[in-house]
Amino acid sequence: MTKRINSPDTDADIRLRDCLDKLPRVSFNMIAGAGSGKTTSLVKALSHAIKTNGNVLKMRGQQIACITYTEIAAKEIWDDVGNTPLIFVSTIHSFLWTVIRPFQRDIKKWVINRVSEKCKALEEKLANPRIRTRVKTEKELAKLRIQAEEVEKITYFNYGTGSNYSKGILGHDDLIKLVTSCIMENETLRKIISQKYPYIFVDESQDTFPNIVEALKQVDQSNSEKFCLGFFGDPMQKIYVTGIGEVHSEQNWEIITKPENFRCSQEVLKVINNIRKPADGLEQTGGRIETIDGKSSYVKGSAQIFVLPLQEEQQRTANLKKVQLVCAKMLSDDQWLIESKIKIFVIVHRMAAKRLGFPNLYSAMNDDSPTSFKEGFMEGSIWPIKPFLNFVLPIVFARGAKENSTIISILRSQSPKLSSPDMKGSEVRKSLDFLKAGLDELMLLMEENSTGTVLDVLNVLNKFQLTSIDERIFAHMNDSFAPMEDADEDTVANEISAMKRYFVCPAREFWSYKKYFEQQSPFATQQGVKGAEFDRVITVLDDDEGTHIQFSYDKYFGVTELSDNDNKNIEEGKDYVIPRTRRLFYVSCSRARKDLVVVYFTSNVDKAVEKLRELNIFGKDKIFTMENL
Repeated sequence: MTKRINSPDTDADIRLRDCLDKLPRVSFNMIAGAGSGKTTSLVKALSHAIKTNGNVLKMRGQQIACITYTEIAAKEIWDDVGNTPLIFVSTIHSFLWTVIRPFQRDIKKWVINRVSEKCKALEEKLANPRIRTRVKTEKELAKLRIQAEEVEKITYFNYGTGSNYSKGILGHDDLIKLVTSCIMENETLRKIISQKYPYIFVDESQDTFPNIVEALKQVDQSNSEKFCLGFFGDPMQKIYVTGIGEVHSEQNWEIITKPENFRCSQEVLKVINNIRKPADGLEQTGGRIETIDGKSSYVKGSAQIFVLPLQEEQQRTANLKKVQLVCAKMLSDDQWLIESKIKIFVIVHRMAAKRLGFPNLYSAMNDDSPTSFKEGFMEGSIWPIKPFLNFVLPIVFARGAKENSTIISILRSQSPKLSSPDMKGSEVRKSLDFLKAGLDELMLLMEENSTGTVLDVLNVLNKFQLTSIDERIFAHMNDSFAPMEDADEDTVANEISAMKRYFVCPAREFWSYKKYFEQQSPFATQQGVKGAEFDRVITVLDDDEGTHIQFSYDKYFGVTELSDNDNKNIEEGKDYVIPRTRRLFYVSCSRARKDLVVVYFTSNVDKAVEKLRELNIFGKDKIFTMENL
């Protein structure tokens, strides 16, 4: 067990433990603000449930299910609880698949109905004489009818990232629709789930899909006396459109609020409380504590905002550097000038890509590209970029550092030229000379000022047999790409277009890209830092570069008017741009352990300053402009 379990209890931890000890069992909803130690409370709850009911769970072959948002979070919790087999920690998709996998007949029935519904929808579309996409729709319908025949022959279904019915594969979206509908409609399945998992804890509940929350509530309501459902989250940290946000508690549930903050300095805590106040009024207390010479005290820290004009991108980048210089002087802290000592939060990856130097790569893999490209690019997991990540960058780095043993090791493991086990000494020398010539060309193409493209590099890899290249890449290089029969036409067109753009990208951009996705750069997105924390944080507010209609800092601060659509959403009680932007601002500002700097680029500096003084999120003496740079 880790230090989380041995850390001092908060009132919320004690209340939660009391809740878990009650019989009949009581479900709960814990609302825990940023930096409150939500994961600590979750781990403590898991530990307590094992301590008090572990023997019974083991005897009955039961487990406690802990559902998290990401694989990384799942591993973190799994390590914290000591890898006990009595706890099943997984992402929501893995949990749902574990639940439904044994019921293959039900899966098949659902898939058949799903294909039938899609066919019916297309038939109704074709019945409209004014349809403009008749040929495309007819092709889609023909494919679906073939799939319907093939699905009948499938005996076992599996779970994958994307659905392929004819091959018996269900993707993320279909899995959620399948399992939630089965839970809602089948009381027996609800009973089986509650018996297998008498406790189900949901982490980051605010980002959980509403239909999943409703399905789990149904399990709870059907078997409440012997079942405990627990949600751990914070509506103010909902940043994904698909998330439920606030989980409405049922009548017999315990509502546990955890207002403490153990992360932020006093000045940062004031700011995030001011941001949060108009939303739910929860005021976080405490703050970060440091111990010096045996004496403990709260960290004072700092928080200020710089309101700067919306100029050309190059000038904005230069002004961002000036802000760092001012902060170093103002706070007597030269670490503001060291890349590795600060974190800069931007709204979208594109902003980081531009500033770091891989805008073309980002655009090729993100703009009008297949979903798999968009999702996998920033994780380094998509197939088009593998030759660079797995071979080109490592071997060019090793060659530059004159690490000959590493170079030979990479070549022996990846080069087809050295793959034959029967090669003799003279043949090996000849092959190595050939490969050396290829490496010489590769080094030139990957230099900092090179104009070489991705396609140039791939051609060298192929010509000199430096490494094996994915057949899918070859197909696009030779214009011989042949999509699968059931592939969606739009997805195919997007892939072809993306690969063409990819091939003409400057190959040197991969150095900056690698630095970013391995988190070696100071940049990160405001949406992607939930749970992280840093001593020095710069949050960049820039609607012009963001191009995200969901968020607008100008609207949030009152610099620009709400749109007709915004007002319509307000009238209809829907989520809209102001609360969405407030939540994003709260999440990014609450990452700062010590010092927070907000840099707000706007087309109307004077009005922005006026509005910021009215809102009083930062103290009036903490609002700076170009005059202070």
